[in-house]
Amino acid sequence: MPACVGEMRIPCMGRLTTRSVFLAVAVAGSTACRGEQSAAPPLPLVELTTAVVDGSGEDFVLSGTIEAERTTPLDFGVVGTIEELSVHEGQVVQRGQVLGRLKTRAYEDALAIAVAKADQAEDALRRLEPMHRNYTIADVKWVEVQTGAQQARHARSLAQKNLDDCVLRAPVDGTVTSRSAEPGMTTMPGRPVLVLVSTRVVRATAPVPSGKVARLRVGQVVSVLVDAVGTERSGEIVEIGVVADPLTRTYPVKVRLPNADGALRVGMVAELRVRIAGAASAVVVPREAVRVDDSGQPVVYVVRGDEVRYQPVEVAGYRGEYIAISRGLSAGDRVVTSGTPMLADRIKVRVAATRDTGARAR
Repeated sequence: MPACVGEMRIPCMGRLTTRSVFLAVAVAGSTACRGEQSAAPPLPLVELTTAVVDGSGEDFVLSGTIEAERTTPLDFGVVGTIEELSVHEGQVVQRGQVLGRLKTRAYEDALAIAVAKADQAEDALRRLEPMHRNYTIADVKWVEVQTGAQQARHARSLAQKNLDDCVLRAPVDGTVTSRSAEPGMTTMPGRPVLVLVSTRVVRATAPVPSGKVARLRVGQVVSVLVDAVGTERSGEIVEIGVVADPLTRTYPVKVRLPNADGALRVGMVAELRVRIAGAASAVVVPREAVRVDDSGQPVVYVVRGDEVRYQPVEVAGYRGEYIAISRGLSAGDRVVTSGTPMLADRIKVRVAATRDTGARAR
């Protein structure tokens, strides 16, 4: 019997022990679930701005390119054989710097002949002048001597110029962008051997639609952003085209920009922002308030009470640091500018701060 009792008691104890474990686990799980439900995550924290009406003018954004203010093709002024070209593409040169030379033997000889003839003509003029004063030679002879001396002077000057033109010098400070000849080649006037661009001052050029060009003026200040160098510079309009491109029906507008550091290079893409006065008043918000959804639609998140509402909008343009909204937003609406990146329609939020847009109706 003790053995039997022992055999019966062990399974019984085992069953009691197993039920106790299951009960403990169930209680613990229930307690954990109740704890999770009671400790809800905090609401997202966002910053807001208030949409306002602005009538200061519209920022018109154009896409353009950087161009050199001056492009100068350089050629030798006389026919000859190139003896030396001392610069290469991309080299920065200074005004007056020697860039190349022609072989000069023929021009040196021509100058020597011209000098000799000029000296002879001057000597004849000196010898015959006393006779002219004494009326011992005819006037027509004296005129011939004077004319010969003058022609000889011009011939000497021309020979000297031809010899000087055998040396090619930089007319301005700039950068060599093209080299189309090599030593030993024959060249002639009008055939460029180098192209020099001056980039201490550059121009940002952009096409402007016909509907906007009439509202621009020479001297107007333009903000130019060049992403390639990460700089934004201020320039002024120096030229507005008067003839439209036959294909795009746009007019070229050129903005003069300082470039003493040489950071802006020809061909870089530039964004031109022009303030157009007289634009109609519009509701504006900071740029960071406008987002783009998966379909490419611009949207904002408007806070109503403690919820955010997903709101598609239409963008009318830029106004300084703000974006003008033509539809979908009203003055006084509170719009999210920063906070959680995972915003969704009708989620509850907490407001950290409300930012003043700084814009006002004018």
